[in-house]
Parts: sequence; C-alpha cells; structure tokens
Amino acid sequence: MKIQLQSKSGDETPFVYWHLSGPTIENFFSVDKENTVVIDWLDRYSPPIMKTFRDKTDKYLVRIACYLENIIDLYFPLKFDPQNWYIIPIDDYLEPIKLNILHSLFASVSCLSQGLFLQSGIIIRSITEDCLVLIDLLENEGQFEKLDGGTYSTTGLIKRVKTKIPKDIIQWYGYFSGNFAHFGPLHSAPYLPNACYADNWVLVTGFQNFVRAVITLHITLEKIYHEQVGHHMFWDEDNEGELTFKENSQGFVWANELGAEIVKEFPPDERKTGFTYHSKSFKTK
Repeated sequence: MKIQLQSKSGDETPFVYWHLSGPTIENFFSVDKENTVVIDWLDRYSPPIMKTFRDKTDKYLVRIACYLENIIDLYFPLKFDPQNWYIIPIDDYLEPIKLNILHSLFASVSCLSQGLFLQSGIIIRSITEDCLVLIDLLENEGQFEKLDGGTYSTTGLIKRVKTKIPKDIIQWYGYFSGNFAHFGPLHSAPYLPNACYADNWVLVTGFQNFVRAVITLHITLEKIYHEQVGHHMFWDEDNEGELTFKENSQGFVWANELGAEIVKEFPPDERKTGFTYHSKSFKTK
C-alpha cells in the first residue's frame, strides 16, 4: 500500500511516501497504549535502574556535580566586550552553545543512570565536538563570521583546532567517535540495562567518560575566558601572552583520584554470583 502524504493546504507532498505491506496504518495504533515498550521503559524499567545507580554512586556523583557547579557559576555568566567583535553579536551565539553543552551533560548522566551506557557516550562525543567548536570560533580567524553568515561547517574541525587544545581532548574525541558515535565494538556487545546495575565495567567506564566531558568543558571555557578570570587551573600565560597547557593540572589530579576510588569500590573485572556474563570480551578502540 502506498500512502501519499498531503500538506495542510491539501497540496500533495510528492517526496514523502509510506510503503506498507499487509496491515493498514490504522493497525499500527490498535495496540494497548498502556503496554508499549516506550511507556514500560519510562514507567517500569528505568526508575529501578536509576535508583540503584544513585544508591551505589551518589557519593561520587555529588563530587562531580559540585565540580561542574563551580564551572557553571564561574564561566556561564561571562560575556565578551561587543566592541571587540564589531557588529557580530558573539554572545548571542556562545550562550546557546554553552547551554546546549550543559543540557547534553544532563542528558548523558541521565542515560548513564538508566543503564544506557552506549547512548551516554554518544552524547559525550557531541559535547566534545561542541567544545572544540567554541575554540574554533574564537581562535581561528573567519570561523565566527562563517557561523554568523550561516556557512560554518565542522568539516576540518580537528585539523583547525588540534594545535590549540590539549592532545588529550583530541584523543578523547577519537575515542568517543570510534566507540560510541560510529559503529564499533560496543554496538554489537550483548549488554542490557539491569535494575541492580551489575556490570562494574560499565559503571566505571561510564563515570570516566562523564568526568572527561566535564574536564573538557572546563579546559575549553578557561581558555576562551582566560582574561576574564583570576584563577587558572589548566592554562598558564607566558611572558609573551601565549597560553600553555598544564599537563599536571590539579584538575587531572582530582579526576585521577576520583577514578581510583571508583575502581577500588567497583572492580571492573568482578564477576558477581547470580549473573551470567558473556564469554567474549568487547574491547574499546
């Protein structure tokens, strides 16, 4: 059966067709609306997973949340002097980008709390790209003008920013691209969210991924607002006014110590009684 969709005005929309074989479209809505996979997921299955996640990890989650809260309080209210950007309303663009990064952080940790590990990483890849875009817009001549003119593209983004951002972030971008955003070994792993959150590897790696996203945002915002803040954790300014990255930053020390605590409590290789674990190992790239 071929269904020709029509616009509100009644004109045919020739490029949109539905090809259905067998039942009519009405049959698609004849199921029990209170007993669908989507509604069951929202109402029955995900809440117990989130409760277990919070019960197990709140003492770590709160520390990450406090770290992020300080980033928000320090950097999100900052604005650029419009006189330095002529007639281009730079903050009209930057503020929505920063907010969308923050919303994506919320979405990522929400997915992780529901056991949606792969999906959490997909979102973090988007967060990483948005951070790189902020560097690109503010440090590469002509890119902001392209955004303002509607012609900005992320094609060639890594090449444009790789000398302006620490290599760790470039490596993380590749990690999230190869393992999460694009098809990789995790996409064929037989992992299912479980109400008791039994897989320690997923828990530990999920937290590591989220911390990387928060650190990436901090590094990015500290660099683009460097002149507007007095305390710098990741970037030093030399005598010529050039910024140099601090590889031994206290931010990394904090992240590593937190990670060590999480690994100690939730050993990634632990096999718990009462659960079946797949015999095949799925290694990330």
